[in-house]
Amino acid sequence: MEKNKRLEVYLKRLMHDLAEINQEIFSSGEYKDFLSLCNNDISILASLEEHARETAKQISVRLSLPKTTVVTAVSRLVKRGYLIREQNEEDGREQLLLLTDLGKKVNQEHELYEKLFLEKFMNLFPEEEYETLADIFERSRVCKK
Repeated sequence: MEKNKRLEVYLKRLMHDLAEINQEIFSSGEYKDFLSLCNNDISILASLEEHARETAKQISVRLSLPKTTVVTAVSRLVKRGYLIREQNEEDGREQLLLLTDLGKKVNQEHELYEKLFLEKFMNLFPEEEYETLADIFERSRVCKK
């Protein structure tokens, strides 16, 4: 079955528009800490913002990531000053993870980035088409993750 060439052309244009949005936002220089992290790092920090004092195991379950991936990322985040480990008083074998001020700052950068990106993305489309777009995304694999 031949792909829809018209759709392919528009999706390529959309990809370029999204890349331009990213470039515009990132060129401000306000996101240096956020930009130095990978997606797993950002997800772990965001999870701890919402659910403070969790273990690596709890985070791995919440994010559906292998525990070894989370443990490796946590070690890197501790070393770089985004997280600290604290002994669990109820179970001395466990270490609880807490955000540092730098970790909280990165979460704020991430939230601001997402807000700006979504605003600019939505401005690519007429407001009266938002519901149609939402319907398309809802039926797509985008919302199945």
